[in-house]
Amino acid sequence: MSLFALAVLIFAFVPEYVQYSQGSFPIAWVLHIHGAIMAAWVGVFSLQAYLGASGRIAQHRKTGNLAFAIGWLAWVSMIFVEWRALIVKAPSDDIRAYDWLLPGPYVYLTFSLFLAWAYRTRQRPEWHKRLITFALFLSLQAALQRFLWIPDRYGYWPFAGVLDVCLLVPLVVYDLSMPKRSLHPATIRGALLLFAAQAILFSLWGTAAWRQFAYAVAHAARR
Repeated sequence: MSLFALAVLIFAFVPEYVQYSQGSFPIAWVLHIHGAIMAAWVGVFSLQAYLGASGRIAQHRKTGNLAFAIGWLAWVSMIFVEWRALIVKAPSDDIRAYDWLLPGPYVYLTFSLFLAWAYRTRQRPEWHKRLITFALFLSLQAALQRFLWIPDRYGYWPFAGVLDVCLLVPLVVYDLSMPKRSLHPATIRGALLLFAAQAILFSLWGTAAWRQFAYAVAHAARR
């Protein structure tokens, strides 16, 4: 799963940095810092996964607090980037555009729940590793939204669908390959939390109440 996450980051952001190096794609310096934090988050997840899989449990636990600190730093950075975009970019005149302000809160609120849940279950490895994987894949949503082959004319459904497939299919296959050949409770409950968060997002998408609220927030942020 960590290799998949690294591949998503590479295919999503390397083309932008190539354009940046050529002078055709400006990137603000604060976004470089955000990118470094998110890369550190994926990197420390990969390190922890390697240490756990190779049986180096003592080292895994020793670096665990650092990994969680980087995870919470990534969470703060996600929120900062979301609010920075509201301040820097001129608000749209198209009221439908404000639906696209929903994925941000969906990601960083759900990410924080999974990260906190994973921390609470750190003494239960089978729960811990699954829940931290949910957190990891939620943090990849900004990268997935850069894939042009995922259509946005249907709203956020395709992006949520790609996340669900890429996250849940490997987890289900992994669970069923274990001796018990049944879904682990962490997979089931994590999926229910994920689906509940997505249900809230889609219940708000396109509603006049959300659009008016997001419109007011976006314009207040520019004042």
